[in-house]
Amino acid sequence: MVVLMTGATWIFGGSPAAVIAVLCASAAGQATVGWTNDLHDAGVDAQASRTHKPTVRGDIQPSDLRVPIIVSGSLTIPLSFIAAGWVGGAAHIIAVASALMYNFFLARTVWSWLPYAVSFGLMPVFVAQAASTSLWPSAPVIALSILVGVTAHLLNAIPDIDVDRASGWGGLAVSLGKRWSVVVAVILAGAVVLVVAFALVGWRP
Repeated sequence: MVVLMTGATWIFGGSPAAVIAVLCASAAGQATVGWTNDLHDAGVDAQASRTHKPTVRGDIQPSDLRVPIIVSGSLTIPLSFIAAGWVGGAAHIIAVASALMYNFFLARTVWSWLPYAVSFGLMPVFVAQAASTSLWPSAPVIALSILVGVTAHLLNAIPDIDVDRASGWGGLAVSLGKRWSVVVAVILAGAVVLVVAFALVGWRP
């Protein structure tokens, strides 16, 4: 996401300073989200033997993440406003806050998809405002971002359905089961294709 947002800012005409600011703000936000996820889920990750997590491999202790989280979280707010102004900065901060809501409250509920929809939907606003405060993403772009976010959530969760269910954890994919999760993901992917097609022919809602 950091590379994607930084690259998009450059593509849409952002100045070198804006591109660097987006890189710093998005990196701080992603670090905050990733580290809080590792801290909050350390026990379940260990139970599920997710050895790709440094807390499971023993590279770091979960408690070691608290200070970095405070630092990155504190930096995210001013860096967001510096990168994209008041509106774009607020969009990025809300997107990060939504991801934190996922980590702490919604990840294991049927509403696990909602933070992805909110966070991905706000990313184009952040990028557009960082490139230029007069630039706004179109409705198809925002719709596409939302659909991609929810689809990515399902595809990421499907391989872990059995482990999450055995651990007593919920989530949209666990609630749907593998078959229906795949069906919904395919439908959403089809919606992504339709939105792209409409956008290419100049559709405006």
